[in-house]
Amino acid sequence: MMDILGYIVVLCPILTLITLGMAGLLHFPLSEKSVDRWTKLNVTMGLAASIAILFVMLWNQTGIHVVNFGNFVAIDEEHFHFHIQFVFDRLSIPMVIMSFVLVGVIGSFANVYLQGDAGYYRFFVCFSMFLVGFLFAFLAGTIETLFLGWELVGLSSALLIAYFHERPAPVQNGLRVWAFYRVADAAFLAAAITMHHLTGEGDFAKLTGDMPWPEGTSQLLDPWSSFFVGLLLLVAAAGKSGLIPFSGWLPRAMEGPTPSSAVF
Repeated sequence: MMDILGYIVVLCPILTLITLGMAGLLHFPLSEKSVDRWTKLNVTMGLAASIAILFVMLWNQTGIHVVNFGNFVAIDEEHFHFHIQFVFDRLSIPMVIMSFVLVGVIGSFANVYLQGDAGYYRFFVCFSMFLVGFLFAFLAGTIETLFLGWELVGLSSALLIAYFHERPAPVQNGLRVWAFYRVADAAFLAAAITMHHLTGEGDFAKLTGDMPWPEGTSQLLDPWSSFFVGLLLLVAAAGKSGLIPFSGWLPRAMEGPTPSSAVF
């Protein structure tokens, strides 16, 4: 039951992105009304499934549930594997619910605000990509899964900031934001490589042990190694969220359309 609900939470936004993206690539874009209905349907289903998971966990008094999607890439299992894993716990579920509500409300506003705009379809493709990245980042059970969501959030953010590409300023600001993100990504990749070097894999359970967050203690990493990996992830998060000393990109994000600025 929990696995099915977990699949719905993850796959509904992916289905939205694939449908809109493929229709656009094949030059058969959906109508604005169809885009709005399809987006609302999948966001509502994902939200309902995430709330259902919360109630099931409260009813069963369980604090964590893991959904595995297997290895996306495996190069000699002992050396490297890109493992897709999602963890539903008391930290990630509220963030997922917030994401669905936030994107649903702002998406409904964007449908009216951008109605008739030449970039309407492009906006919702980027917006759905943003939601997928959000969910991957919040639910990630491995650093590889987090990296996938991390890059989707970064790419969609830069594209939304450069949404009005007929003017030089939004494009320049989108490129500047992308440059800031590269610094954050360098710290992130360093953390991923360090985790793989020290533990042989990117599973966050190696950092927190078998106990749910925040009680867990690493069984394989010494405190200084855990601190170093955590510090690299903190630098990466600061760059992505516009914290000092990376806050210079945040005002530039306002070059994007109002709905994306509201999400940022």
